[in-house]
Amino acid sequence: MGCQQWTLWALVLTGGWLGHRSSSLRVQIMVTSKLASLDRRAILRHAFNHCMRGVNVQRHTLEMLFFLADLDGASEELSESLTREGQEFGDLIFLGGPDSDPAVNRDVTYVLERPTARGFRLAFGTAWLFQHRPDLDFVMYLDDDSYLHIPRLMDKLEQHQSPSLAMGYIMETQLDMSDTHICKMCEKNCDRCRNDEQLTTFCQNFPDMELGGCVFLLNQCNLFNDGDDLYSCVRKAHIDTLQVASYFGSKSAPRWFLGMG
Repeated sequence: MGCQQWTLWALVLTGGWLGHRSSSLRVQIMVTSKLASLDRRAILRHAFNHCMRGVNVQRHTLEMLFFLADLDGASEELSESLTREGQEFGDLIFLGGPDSDPAVNRDVTYVLERPTARGFRLAFGTAWLFQHRPDLDFVMYLDDDSYLHIPRLMDKLEQHQSPSLAMGYIMETQLDMSDTHICKMCEKNCDRCRNDEQLTTFCQNFPDMELGGCVFLLNQCNLFNDGDDLYSCVRKAHIDTLQVASYFGSKSAPRWFLGMG
């Protein structure tokens, strides 16, 4: 495996956690991983070792660690496999928390009564690094299905060392679409949607939403409906939307790096 492909979704400058800046860089690659993803970790180790050939290891220090849940919920076979893996590679950090989250359809927003599996590992993994790797300059956060072009990353870091440096895709998700104008949902032919008698009659069942908001949830239900009739699906989706917006106290989620939700 080469380094031709990379997915960078969050990198922050720690400045040695204390604002230190040096021409030599200490970089931590922090990978969140499910217990059973042994094959993904093997691929990432192979890619890491290959890509490190393009890094000046006399000057820079890089380490990749995998952050996982505890072994308590693992089967006996998986637990034994993870024990062997940890002994062989020495790069597994068991943090506790849930191993995974409930299965949901793509792009569905939901609220749990506990931290998400990824969120737990990101928070407690960062705390672990603060305690055990206090002299880091940068932390690179990855999922175990991401590939990182390490030489290219190091080139960028050498060019842009800054206390405010962060790299990745910034997201801001609109949570409550209730007030969406119909022309935003039907940009090519707004009047056709606005004058669609069947559509407007259906959406009159939801007077607390603009027509565009109703169309947005109707589209979601057409994509992800689990068998409910459209009225029940739209009603449930609207209630869920209001619950999420209430959780954040805003119609939009706080800005976040893609992959760190």
